[in-house]
Amino acid sequence: MSSGSAFADAILSLSADSNDSACVALFMQLLRESPGLRYWLATVFLEPRTRARLARYLRDKERPPGHASQGRNLLAWLAHANTALETDAAGLARARAPASAAPYGGLTRGQIAGLIRRCQSGGEGDVALASFLLARAWRQAPAGAPPNTSLLVMGGMFLQAVFAGDAPSGPLIRHLTKAMEFFHGHPRGSITRSHYGHASWWKLSVLHYMLNHPRPRYRTRDFIKHLDTQKITVDAKDLRRFCKRHGIVRDTRPGRPKL
Repeated sequence: MSSGSAFADAILSLSADSNDSACVALFMQLLRESPGLRYWLATVFLEPRTRARLARYLRDKERPPGHASQGRNLLAWLAHANTALETDAAGLARARAPASAAPYGGLTRGQIAGLIRRCQSGGEGDVALASFLLARAWRQAPAGAPPNTSLLVMGGMFLQAVFAGDAPSGPLIRHLTKAMEFFHGHPRGSITRSHYGHASWWKLSVLHYMLNHPRPRYRTRDFIKHLDTQKITVDAKDLRRFCKRHGIVRDTRPGRPKL
């Protein structure tokens, strides 16, 4: 994997997906690498049909359809279940609903990443996107808590990118150090204007909110509420103008709360 956009896109994917998806992906990797674990799982827990499908999946002989390729959907497909192993009605509805190719107000994850890069490019810190996102993800973890699976996978991907090729990738390490310096002294999870200036600061906050809250359309008041938690004040007109400029679909349905 290169140290450029492919790495950044992979980090974005892990950030946007649930930790549950990362757990399932890591479990499948462990099954591929450990014959003992495969034997234990197959002989103790799995019924014959599931055991056969799992074996074909691990050998790349059978693949699930696109909507069932991650997390609980993958587990359900392996068990020949009709829906994901969700426990609540809302989860079942989400599992049955067709996945959108552009789930962020009409934009794809790649388009959101491009907007983040554009906002960062004017900052004094000029931190590479992948390193910025990696540092931010680790900073969001509770202090002293063990890292969750997504963070472990991100860390492994970072080291893979660093050591890919004929020589270690110094720029990635330097940019990660810059990203760590950027977040040092700031509250966990927040993005401040110390490196980016007020205009880029609030835009970065809005874009990261969208990554963490995929929706077909967004209410301006939700953006304002999110920015308020970070002590950022932005006029609603500026937010609407930002959405219009970048093709972000706003919630303009009749009966919505005003703003």
